[in-house]
Amino acid sequence: MKKYYIICLMLVCFYTLVGGSFAQNQQSNQNNIIDTRSILQELREKEKNLNIREADLNAKEARLNAMEQDLLARENDVKRIRDEVSTKLKELSTKKEAELDNLVKVYSTVKPKAAANVIASMDLETAMAIFSKMTPNVAGKIINELGKTNPDFASKMAEALTELPKFSVQKK
Repeated sequence: MKKYYIICLMLVCFYTLVGGSFAQNQQSNQNNIIDTRSILQELREKEKNLNIREADLNAKEARLNAMEQDLLARENDVKRIRDEVSTKLKELSTKKEAELDNLVKVYSTVKPKAAANVIASMDLETAMAIFSKMTPNVAGKIINELGKTNPDFASKMAEALTELPKFSVQKK
């Protein structure tokens, strides 16, 4: 009988535990269903917002890629134009140098008085470029004649020529 009594007691305890927790589980499940539905609704809303933001970001990325391609194309155009300008400048510089060499030959071969008359009408920079390519002997003769016709210009030329290494007075 003791065994029977113990078994009954166990069944009562078990029933109390299970019965009480079952009622609680029922209510808890009801609350969980409500909570789960609201959480699911929130998650769907957040997913919708994330999808909108992702589409927005994708559109911005596409615009940025298009801008980047445009900038790269412009950069290539600028490089091409810069190279063209550089080539043209080199050509002009070479042409100017050749023309200057021709002028030096001409002024070196004409009489110093004739060369001085023409050089006196030039700007100082051009005259300096010509004199810088002449031998000191020829340049000295022309400056001597230039001093007779236009002493101010001759003194400016002489002063400027002293800056050039081949015309400066070297101390021994």
